[in-house]
Amino acid sequence: MLLRFILLVLTLSTAFSGYAKSQLSFHEYIKELESKLIKNGSNAYKTKEAFHQVKLFKKAVVVQEQTQQRQPTLDTYIPEVVNEQRVKKARTLYKTHLPLLKEIERKYNIQPRFIIALWGVSSDFADEIDGYNALSVLSSLAYTNPNDKTYYTEIESVVNLLNSNDVGLSGIKSDRSGKVGLFSLSAQQYSSSHQDYDNDGKSDIWRSMGDSFATTAKYLADNGWENDFTWGRQVKLPKNFDNRLIAKDEYLTLSQWKKIGLTRFDDRDLPNAQLKAKITAPDGANGRVYLTYKNFEYLMKLNDSLYNSIAVGYLSNRIKFPPIK
Repeated sequence: MLLRFILLVLTLSTAFSGYAKSQLSFHEYIKELESKLIKNGSNAYKTKEAFHQVKLFKKAVVVQEQTQQRQPTLDTYIPEVVNEQRVKKARTLYKTHLPLLKEIERKYNIQPRFIIALWGVSSDFADEIDGYNALSVLSSLAYTNPNDKTYYTEIESVVNLLNSNDVGLSGIKSDRSGKVGLFSLSAQQYSSSHQDYDNDGKSDIWRSMGDSFATTAKYLADNGWENDFTWGRQVKLPKNFDNRLIAKDEYLTLSQWKKIGLTRFDDRDLPNAQLKAKITAPDGANGRVYLTYKNFEYLMKLNDSLYNSIAVGYLSNRIKFPPIK
């Protein structure tokens, strides 16, 4: 217990030292943040009211430090995140929610299996989630990471949501990293795509399946998701493969990749198709290698993680095959 306490103190000391150079206390930083937001157009009364509840959230910093220290590979990550228990649950929930998912697909053109897969990887199919004051979490992360300007954008999005009438929420809760709702969206993603699908006067992505599914689907649709295509496939590289092609991040047709010598993972030939794909290999040429299509980029925009996006794609495949009766 004593060792854990010492490690916690050391972690916090390291994290907070970055902003200490400015000699601003957290309270002073919040006041500056308030002023900047109001100057940029946020409602003064509502902004001050929102920040009145903000407190330094040390847990967010500790989780961020711990996350940065983890270095999994796909060989360890995929079996953990897409285990058989989660696959079984995904297929059951797909069948349970299929009428709603079909409605969502008709409106937003997103295949149901991807919605379920995103839900599973994001929150292990939680149907209700609470959390912490999102402004406290994001303001604390912004305070301890002064060079990362994305936190200001996230804070601004939360304030805009609190200032709006159509969201209908008195407060916005997040996890310890600042992500919101059942699908772990960023505040900016939620702000740009929030949907009141069940028409109850608020877009509640913490408890409403309809609102959560629709908000996520709209975000994907707005970013260009192609409903007629999938996300990618695992492949094998030939023995003489030029590894520089991985770094080039170039889209070629499946026919072109076939000529270069890539095969399906089961050693069968790739199809002679004009569908374009690029190589995605987070662990390098010696790790798991995929040919990913444009839709994979939209999964990446949603969660900003190669590992999570591949896990979502793999889980979506396990939902589709074998066919659910």
